[in-house]
This record gives sequence, structure tokens and C-alpha cells, in this order.
Amino acid sequence: MGSDLKLFQLTPTPNPSLIREGCMHTTNCRRKRKTAFTLAEVLITLGIIGVVAAMTIPTVITNYKKSQIEARLKKLYTVMNQAVLLSKAHDTWTEPSYEAMNPTDSENGTIQWLQSALIPYLNGAEFPAKYTHPDSNMDGRIKLRFADGTLCSMSAWRQLHTWCDINGTKGPNKKGVDIFYFFLDYNPATKAGANLGYFYPAGYAGWFDEDGEYKDSYVYGDRDKMLQQCKKDESNDNTNTSSCALLIMYDGWQIKDDYPIRL
Repeated sequence: MGSDLKLFQLTPTPNPSLIREGCMHTTNCRRKRKTAFTLAEVLITLGIIGVVAAMTIPTVITNYKKSQIEARLKKLYTVMNQAVLLSKAHDTWTEPSYEAMNPTDSENGTIQWLQSALIPYLNGAEFPAKYTHPDSNMDGRIKLRFADGTLCSMSAWRQLHTWCDINGTKGPNKKGVDIFYFFLDYNPATKAGANLGYFYPAGYAGWFDEDGEYKDSYVYGDRDKMLQQCKKDESNDNTNTSSCALLIMYDGWQIKDDYPIRL
């Protein structure tokens, strides 16, 4: 009797539409069915991505700018000091004449000294270079162009006061961002117990007081004063004020979170 009952068990008939989809059984078909996001879900996801991007992209851009400034600034400092050391090794780092390191009607003495003492050790450098620059500090009569596009403008005043734009004229042509102030000395500079080298960042501010008397302020070794003087560069005027490169060097060639110039 049991065997007879087996003959009469019903076998489910597959749905023809399911057969076309390759589903012999309903359970298999459910597994194969594809699901899709609703429009609301897509819009919500895109909104979240947009918020996250708006929060993170500015930080990524700022960090990239910081890394570029840090690397190019340190490279300039290193290349210049290595060139001086090579010149010393070849006995061409000769003491400059008084005219070469002091303001005169002609820069010929300064140019001649640089051509023999420094320029041969700056691979690919153009000197005297010809370029125009929107910042008047960068548009002096003694100009140097490095192989990587960095521009420097020099003037003699006991040492060579040197303004450098680490990315040429690409912009923003702003002090503390791509324009920095250095000194080039015949003797290595020792300030606040640190040997800064022959080419080193200025930590200097010069101005005329209300009585018309010229004042100097040096900020070597005092980070708070470096911050104050560097912040003055935000105005981007033509005053002889800058310690931003010194601040970055003091912080281990890093731009810290309290760096006062907006990048």
C-alpha cells in the first residue's frame, strides 16, 4: 500500500516564465533574482560622499601644498650650501671685495664674485638671469634662475640679501607661500647657538619708526617672535620683513598647524 501511495505523489509543475529564466524551482529563482538600489538610496549615498569629500579634499590640498613648500625650500637651502662647500673645496670661495658686499652704483663687483665663487657649482643655473616678477623684491638687478625654475634676486648690504621664489612666477607670488627671504654670507652664520650655514633664512625685520629712524629686529632662537614676524608677510607688502623660512627651518623643515600664512 505504501508503494502505491508513492505513485500518486504530485510533482510541482514549474512556471513557464521561471523555466525561461533558468529556474526549475522557486527557491533557486529567488536566489538568482537581481536587486537594485532605489533612487532615494542612491541620492542619500551620493549626498554622504559629497559631504565627506567637502570635508577631506581641502585638507588633502593643503597638505599637498605644505609638502611642496617644505621640499622645495629645503632643497634650495641644501643646494646653495653644498655649492659653497664645493667652492671651498676648490679654493674658489674667496673673500669678496668691499664693493661686492656693500651697496654701490654698480653691481658688477657682486656679479663677478658670484660668477667665480658660486655659480660654477650650481648645475644648470642661469646667471645673470633675465626675468620679470610681480613682486618688487624679486625684480632686482642681480638675478639667478635655478635649473628647477626657482628664481632668486640679490642685493648687497654687508651680506647678500636674497629673495627667492621657489616655483618661479607660477603664483601665488606671495611671501611665506612661495617667496622667502635669505642671506648669503662669506662666513658661516651662527645665530642663537646654531650653525645656519653660508646661505640661511633671514630672521630679520627692518622698519622706520615714527621719528624716521631705521630699526632692526632679529628673531633667531625665539619661535614666538618668528611667528609674529612671519605673520606680517600676510600683508604681502614690500617692507623688509620676513622670518617664514626661518620658522619652517626651525620646525625641522615642516609647516606646523600654527603657521601664520594662509596657503
